[in-house]
Amino acid sequence: MFDVEALAAEMAALPDRRDFAFSAEVGRVAWIDESALEWVDDDSPGRVGRFVFAEALPAPVQLEIVTAELMGLCRPTAAGLEVIAVDIDPATGAGTARTVADLATPQTCLLPRLPGADTQLLAVVGFDDTTTLFRIGWRDGSMTEAGRLPSPIAGGVWLDDTGDKLAVNLAGESGRSSVFVVDFAAKSFSRLFEASPDSEDRIVLADPASGRVVVTTDALGYPAVGIAEPKSAAGIRFIPAMEEGDEGPEPCSFLSDGRTLVLRHENGVESHILLADSESLVVAPPMPLPVGEVGTPVVQAGRRLRFPFSTPDGPWRPASVDLGTGAFSFDMLPEESQSPALVTARVASFPSGAGPMPALVYPPVPGDGPLSGSGLAVVALHGGPIARFGADVVPELQLFARLGLPVVALNYPGSTGSGHEYTRSLFGQAGAIDVEAVASVIDGLMAEGHRVILYGESYGAFLALSAAAIRPCAGVIAFAPFASFETLRRTGSPEVVDLLDLLSGGNQGDFGRNLLTGCRTIRGKVLISHGTADIRIPAAESWALVQALRDRDRAGEHDVQFVAMDGQGHDLTGRPVLQRWYREIATFVVGLPDSRTPAQREHQQQGR
Repeated sequence: MFDVEALAAEMAALPDRRDFAFSAEVGRVAWIDESALEWVDDDSPGRVGRFVFAEALPAPVQLEIVTAELMGLCRPTAAGLEVIAVDIDPATGAGTARTVADLATPQTCLLPRLPGADTQLLAVVGFDDTTTLFRIGWRDGSMTEAGRLPSPIAGGVWLDDTGDKLAVNLAGESGRSSVFVVDFAAKSFSRLFEASPDSEDRIVLADPASGRVVVTTDALGYPAVGIAEPKSAAGIRFIPAMEEGDEGPEPCSFLSDGRTLVLRHENGVESHILLADSESLVVAPPMPLPVGEVGTPVVQAGRRLRFPFSTPDGPWRPASVDLGTGAFSFDMLPEESQSPALVTARVASFPSGAGPMPALVYPPVPGDGPLSGSGLAVVALHGGPIARFGADVVPELQLFARLGLPVVALNYPGSTGSGHEYTRSLFGQAGAIDVEAVASVIDGLMAEGHRVILYGESYGAFLALSAAAIRPCAGVIAFAPFASFETLRRTGSPEVVDLLDLLSGGNQGDFGRNLLTGCRTIRGKVLISHGTADIRIPAAESWALVQALRDRDRAGEHDVQFVAMDGQGHDLTGRPVLQRWYREIATFVVGLPDSRTPAQREHQQQGR
């Protein structure tokens, strides 16, 4: 008998490292894993320091390695933000936490720390949309006001090493940002960069020694990367658009020479590290990394670049690449106890009306999964929809593979990683071009003799149900779906409503794709789950779908299952909650009707 509970527990126990921080000065890398702050020092490889909080830490946490004996973090709370200092005993490695501040605020931003400083600026946006800069003293637990700005800010960088000049991304009335400089010494405030009144312009890096700054702007139609030297020359010089993948890479850091810019670049399901010469604007070919996903930050430590890295069959962990030889390696960490067998995935592509659709194809794990040879296959659809499947580990996809099912993780039209035209192909065509693209993949799998299970989250759940309404599927698993653009426009959060304005097109009023009526043609079994505390897409959207599905042809709870995740938001958090969800998925899939003949089942059981 296959142990569904054990499989769910294995998937939930996978490390969930995130929110990494690297310090070359201290020689330490730190990260968050659910409720734990963990770290490893370079001089004691493989020994993990650990401080566990009473509950799981919501994402994202901003983490700062101040000294070998002191780390700081800012964690979101229901009301706003808690600023915490963690003191570390150098003899035992044990930590103790103390709260520096507990703020009720809609938006905060921890600005970069000056080299060697034990204080740091925290930008707090008030309910009146003005920003107060507070100076956080990590060591003494102090919090003092350092200045005020007239608008919300979204990040900033220091233009010097003394803390006199701070460049900030200041949002205007349109909500788009421009770059301003706060001169604390001169007590002045001036604009540094604005490509156009309607563009989103940000400063992301500065090298105080050379005076170079790196900005991004969407004035060219995509997030272009520009380099300027405000002290010596006027104007911005832009790095040419990438020929493959997204045109604009993500600036990460300057190398110690002050000239070489480190870039992270998404190309389909993969991401790479590129080096660009800030004088010639020449971008070198990608550094030789395995197929996987590069995280941030990317920082220099001597001759190596250090960064988080994950592969389809490997959880996130610190890694590095040698700047001279290009040699890649993972940091030494303790071996994961009883690590489950994970499968790697191959990079693939499928045709669509918007161009090639990047995908990852997972084979079933070798061995005897309960559904090996069943003919079932999974098509997985990410949420967003302006997002992507990357080549990092995804427990749900590994879960399907462990059950014995091949999986196609599809970056359908509208996904990032394939250029702005591919992303914008969904604008005005949502519910049409993407549904057709998914249907074409279903058709291909059916032609190979597969019965398809559709799995989707958020917008991907809406897309999965929409595709199942026009193609026969064995089952649909939908987490946090919605019924239609029309209903979500009334019930969704403000950011969701803004996104719908971009996507709507064919989803206006009576002629849009409405699952409350369209779902009546779905013939496979359906599993729907939703967090009861979801404010982005309210759980009432799922419950309305469940009722409509159960009304079709007198279908009941056996055909349409609903799982309410009490107290959970739009994303599930906490290993017990994840284990429950993985158990629900596995139980649902294993319980689907088996279309194999008795001879086929006997053939598999005998291992022939």
